[in-house]
Amino acid sequence: MSTSDIKPIKYVFLDVVAYSNRIIEAQCDITNALNEIVKGSINRYKISNDSLIYIPTGDGICIALLDATLPYDIHITIALEILRRIWVYNSSMADKMRKFEVRIGINQSDDNVVEDINGRKNVTGAGINNARRIMDLADDSQILVSRTVYDTLHQRKEYFGAFSSRFTKTVKHGVVLEVYQLIRANIAGFNVDPPSSLATPPKPEPKLTKLTAYYFAHAIKNERFILNKARESAYRDNWLKLLLWFLAKDSEKASETTPYNVYVTRVMPDTGSDVVEGQFEWFFKKIPAEVAIDLSYMVVDNAVPSSIQCEYLERMSDSLVVNSKGKEKLKRDWPAIWDEFKLDEL
Repeated sequence: MSTSDIKPIKYVFLDVVAYSNRIIEAQCDITNALNEIVKGSINRYKISNDSLIYIPTGDGICIALLDATLPYDIHITIALEILRRIWVYNSSMADKMRKFEVRIGINQSDDNVVEDINGRKNVTGAGINNARRIMDLADDSQILVSRTVYDTLHQRKEYFGAFSSRFTKTVKHGVVLEVYQLIRANIAGFNVDPPSSLATPPKPEPKLTKLTAYYFAHAIKNERFILNKARESAYRDNWLKLLLWFLAKDSEKASETTPYNVYVTRVMPDTGSDVVEGQFEWFFKKIPAEVAIDLSYMVVDNAVPSSIQCEYLERMSDSLVVNSKGKEKLKRDWPAIWDEFKLDEL
């Protein structure tokens, strides 16, 4: 064969997950089982030996399909048949060491058919290289396909809506792969979870601001008083929220004092009391209801953004009671504030 033997080739590249973690005898049995499963899957579709090349890889197999007259989706149907047969095999295998899963990468490309050192047909080119790279991104019992395969299939009736949105991954030598996951197949054990290698890592949860932390701390410390007052009248919620904001703002300012800056202007009005009950009564008597309503929404949103309110405050408390998740968040983000208010003692 010459290097001019270029053919359109469809690839099904697969390997056994966690193959090297097994004893040698189990590896041999799995290899034999996989060979039989792959050959049985190929024979089901009556593909002639002249139209395919098996390329063993030690812990897996690459199937190269050379016949351009084969069905347009033959690589997908073979891959699904292999997964189906593996599931049947595992269902009847009692020995966990000999049960196995494979991951599959599918590609199609114009590559060179060559003769290897043993005088057998083999394949070389970007298509087979990328088929392996795509497979390497999959998890057990998943099928990932290249952009070329996706473009061929996704608007066909049988595959419309059958693929995930595009994933991109930079791999060896700076190659950027566009990869799609087959997520619809009527076979048992098919894995449609996003591949762990391609899943977007969760964004780190932002830390509570110091003002929010102090709002939480005062709300937790005074929770019983707040609930008792809130039960007296729904409108008292607004004065309570105002009070919590002023308390939190003063605590935030006090925390910023230094030996060179010991004078801090308080935000809290002169209520004539240093206890929360007296401070609340001042707000309740001095601030008209309509003003308290307008101000309370403004100051609470300033201290506790709406996204934080939804996640960390009790919904039925009108932003006055910190839920268990909010308490854990405060203790984790601001342990010094938690200890300052001695919240473990409550």
